Amino acid sequence: MSAALTFMQQLKHDVLTHPFLTHPFLKQLTAQPLTREQGKQFALLYYPHILRTRLYQANALGVTPDENLQFVLAEILYDEYGNGDLNKSHMAVYRKFMRAVGVTDNEMISPYMMPELQGYIDTMMRISQGQNWLAAVAAVGIAGEWPIPPYYQTLLDALRTIPNVTDDDLQLFIEHIVLDIEHSGMVEQALITYAGDKNAQEQIRHGVMLNLNARMVLLSGLQREMFSELG
Repeated sequence: MSAALTFMQQLKHDVLTHPFLTHPFLKQLTAQPLTREQGKQFALLYYPHILRTRLYQANALGVTPDENLQFVLAEILYDEYGNGDLNKSHMAVYRKFMRAVGVTDNEMISPYMMPELQGYIDTMMRISQGQNWLAAVAAVGIAGEWPIPPYYQTLLDALRTIPNVTDDDLQLFIEHIVLDIEHSGMVEQALITYAGDKNAQEQIRHGVMLNLNARMVLLSGLQREMFSELG
């Protein structure tokens, strides 16, 4: 087995066993059915995150000199923006969920920004715009894709317990469980060209872990806001 393939397989294992995916918030979120008020609270708290995800991808596209990686990131961005139909963009699809749990258009204008989410945004903006382009691509294309199917499956299990919320309302979460498997495979194939080099491996791992560790902090903020007795 090549050094590049061995590295990518180990990295995938490390991503899928990262404590982010077993954070106490996720366990508490699925411990009992959610009320509509809790669903609304989650929807608003998470909205600033949803609004910015594709900005990191665009930043990484802008800093990488590799045209193959540029193409992959552009393909992912095209999916994120609804394949040319803004009514089907991932932001628009998420707003469908928000409306289903009672969020008004006025409430969407300036949702509360948790300090932990602001920290995640700052971290991702810095890494995705930095000179270390391999770390930038890995942060958005590996850490931003590989763990999402199991993560969103957990969120989906919880959100399906909200009264009167349908799978159509939860389209964003359902679609990403499949879509991000495809996206992560595209990035993996494009990055494997570099993954046999020790220095490149360090850069890739740095970007991945920076993202996942920041996500841990983000989930702690969500836990405090939604289950304040633990805050």
